[in-house]
Amino acid sequence: MASRVDLHLHTKASDGALWPEELVKAADLIGIRVMAVTDHDSMGGIAEAQEAASGLAIEVIPGIEISANLDGDEIHVLGYMLDASDPSLQEALRRMREDRLAQGHAMVERLGALGYSLEWDRVMAIADGGSVGRPHIAKALVERGVVASVDEAFSRFLRRGGPGYVEGPKLTPQEAIGLIREAQGVPALAHPIIVGASDYRLDLERLLPMMVEAGLQGIEVYYKRYTLEISASLLAVARHYRLVPTGGSDFHGGGVVADAELGGVEVPWETVERLRARKRGLTSASVISA
Repeated sequence: MASRVDLHLHTKASDGALWPEELVKAADLIGIRVMAVTDHDSMGGIAEAQEAASGLAIEVIPGIEISANLDGDEIHVLGYMLDASDPSLQEALRRMREDRLAQGHAMVERLGALGYSLEWDRVMAIADGGSVGRPHIAKALVERGVVASVDEAFSRFLRRGGPGYVEGPKLTPQEAIGLIREAQGVPALAHPIIVGASDYRLDLERLLPMMVEAGLQGIEVYYKRYTLEISASLLAVARHYRLVPTGGSDFHGGGVVADAELGGVEVPWETVERLRARKRGLTSASVISA
């Protein structure tokens, strides 16, 4: 049975395979009752998703996943219950989209210099109006027969430090948290551990104190491939820093994250209530300080 809560989902507004309406209908069909659309550096799918949910017994939480960087480490910050119309956020997202385009174009040029020529127009077509990123370049490499899979494209060429990778401008984690807080959202650290070929693992003892000081409110404790032991250790971290334990599947609809199953990660209903409580507390604090 699918979890009734999934707070980490992607659509075609970034690098997902489904349109927001399709994602909402698929989630409703398997019994999800609260979902968060958290596209990379984009809130372009929120309105369509919420409209699709209007006649269904499902709530769409407006969210985002912002890419940040600290001393070479890539850090993703989730934002929940944001005001999508916040002008500072919208301006920042516009700059991020421009930066992503420039970074993507530079990587295609780098790959061409290595002898793996790709058509930029094809990369843009694969993105299909979404926020261009490495997954779209990876798919183009698969199409050209350079690699057999998206995973291979990342491991051979597009991983940070790989021969086809070009570093782009990134916010610091503190700046990402600030943007989310300014838009009245609740910021949470995404996937502090990614189990798999890369075995991505953040240094939480170094990172969390500065992020909590900047206003971090949650941390992803329930995530794909997490064992009970991993979730338990992260839950202890969440308690220590008084963070809301969040979670979700990181579902993209296949291709980019093929092993992520919609609703495939059990997220407690209490998580939603605790995020709502944090949202009320942050909003009240903003009113008082104003």
